[in-house]
Amino acid sequence: MRRSLTYILLIAAGVMLGGAGAWFYASKKQPEPQARQARKILFYRNPMNPEVTSPVPLKDDMGMDYAPVYEDEAAETDKEGVVRISPERIQRIGVQSEEVGRQDLKRVIRTVGRVAPVEDKIYVINAKIAGWVEKLYLNRTDQMVKKGEPLLELFSPDLTSAQEEYLLALKSLDAVRESPYPEVKKGAESLVEAARKRLKYWDISDDQIARLGETGKIKRTMTIMAPAEGSVTEKMVSEGQMIEPGEPLFKIIDHSSVWVYGEVYEYEMPYIAIGQGAALTPSYSPADVYSGRIEHIYSHLGSTSYSPDEGTEVRTAKVRFELQNANHRLKLGMYLNVEISVVVATNAVAVPDSSVIDTGTRQIVIVDRRDGTFEPREITPGAKADNFHEIKEGIEPGEWVVSTANFLLDSESNLKAAIKGMGAQKERPAEAPETKAPAGHSH
Repeated sequence: MRRSLTYILLIAAGVMLGGAGAWFYASKKQPEPQARQARKILFYRNPMNPEVTSPVPLKDDMGMDYAPVYEDEAAETDKEGVVRISPERIQRIGVQSEEVGRQDLKRVIRTVGRVAPVEDKIYVINAKIAGWVEKLYLNRTDQMVKKGEPLLELFSPDLTSAQEEYLLALKSLDAVRESPYPEVKKGAESLVEAARKRLKYWDISDDQIARLGETGKIKRTMTIMAPAEGSVTEKMVSEGQMIEPGEPLFKIIDHSSVWVYGEVYEYEMPYIAIGQGAALTPSYSPADVYSGRIEHIYSHLGSTSYSPDEGTEVRTAKVRFELQNANHRLKLGMYLNVEISVVVATNAVAVPDSSVIDTGTRQIVIVDRRDGTFEPREITPGAKADNFHEIKEGIEPGEWVVSTANFLLDSESNLKAAIKGMGAQKERPAEAPETKAPAGHSH
């Protein structure tokens, strides 16, 4: 009986001790919910437009609740504009940061090029003697010809007389070849040379002159030959037509190699140089990529020929490439897509292009200080590459910048600065009221 009573007393004592411990633990934990309740809400923000705030809870047009902004989240720091954001909110608004480093920045200058003939491979054929076109071998445009191929037969009375003079001079030289007087022989040789030069001036070849001297037969017509291989782009003569000296007859363009004229903007000119490589692609066949190098950069803006009026209106400069075109696949007047890969900065401090916020008067980035705070910082940007921006001043390698949701943080920083300014105005002492004269007082 006594042993049972002892067990009962021990159990009761254990229950009393457990209750006391629970009460003590609960009394110690009581301040935590009080601290949570003491967390002060400064304002409420529109989740879709952070610049719209409200002092009381609201819903936006889509029925979404305004998000509360607590005092500890927007706590003032030692630097103006710096904001503190909780990790939960950072994740909710999608803030991502990247470390700043150094790298070579490259970009691709893209432009359009136009195929044109090489200037020293354009041939204009004309006659240096008056006559009539007796036979026309070339009777249509865009016909391919080879070098030395006959173009037309020209009958000229002047040419007949020149051949007769040459034959007479040769006979005179033969007649005095055995003469004991050197002066006579020298005079005959001079006549032969003069007659020969006259034929040469009229584009009679050495072979034709030699054949004339061997056969002694005067050729009634003169054959005009093609000076180079190419296509006849212009035909300006018809069979039977009379022509005058210097009158153009044909234009032949040799396009076994072609020039391609591209255009670059004025601000891109510092990045290009003669000898720089480029990829040129026809729009009809992207698989055909021609490799070319910049052969020439024109010294003026506008077209290839300088015009003062055009140079003030057009803000692009011409660059020239030369491409081999043995198979004649590149047609004159065709357009090509031109890509020039250039290095705009070497070993440069670079941030992602999305990190730079351009306000119109300055450029800033949001610096992630890696402790939950974010600082807007003004920077001096440099060259712009594909997806990256060079930073000349304002940030150092090893720091972190926000690459996404930076506009939201910038709005938060501006709002915080505005609230701080409003608080400063409230803390200023009130100005002394103006002293007014008592009622009824007369001057």
